Amino acid sequence: MPSIALAENLHLLIQEYAPFSYTEAKTGEIRGFVTDKIIEIMKRAGETPDINSTSLARGLNATLNDDNTCLFAFRRTPERENLFKWVGPLTNDNWVLYGRKNDSRVLKKFEDAKPYSIGSYKNAATGLQLTEQGYRIAFASEDDDNPRLLVNKRIDYWVVSELHGMSLAQQLGFANDIVRAARYKNIELNMLCNIRMDKQRIDLFNKINRELDNDGTMEKLMRKYGIR
Repeated sequence: MPSIALAENLHLLIQEYAPFSYTEAKTGEIRGFVTDKIIEIMKRAGETPDINSTSLARGLNATLNDDNTCLFAFRRTPERENLFKWVGPLTNDNWVLYGRKNDSRVLKKFEDAKPYSIGSYKNAATGLQLTEQGYRIAFASEDDDNPRLLVNKRIDYWVVSELHGMSLAQQLGFANDIVRAARYKNIELNMLCNIRMDKQRIDLFNKINRELDNDGTMEKLMRKYGIR
């Protein structure tokens, strides 16, 4: 067992982001294919972390200020780069615009959505970046609000992870009312950790993360959740 595993236990945080990381409603267990990957990384590193769910804002604040704290799975942006230490990429996340199935508008490319209102949520990196690029972003309190806002014509489109967006829509009963309208981009998801975390610890996590990608473990986890 690596000697650095004797360091103080880690506190791992997730945002509800099915199927990547989420709390199982019936059991209260934190699941998801990225959660399972992180658990395997920790197991191979000799770590015994606790894992809890929180909001994006609280998770970022805790990871920024609290030693031995990490948050997953999130974008690595220039604004966040020097505030945290990073493990990843853990997986890739395809982002799209969802629109209403009964909407007659056709977007030939993502940029065609610039005149329309696009739903995002508070503190979301994608929404903030698109605002800077001149898009009309409507920030909901939570991403869970956006399927309802879209179907009720309060917004024209919703920018979201394709997998997470459809998972949310299914959960809330709107899956049959929305359709993919345009592709935005493919994004890498990472784990961000408190800046004071020992570099050896981070290096070990990154080494094991690469091993899981190369030895077929990640592929098995994705198949387990129906992603492959």
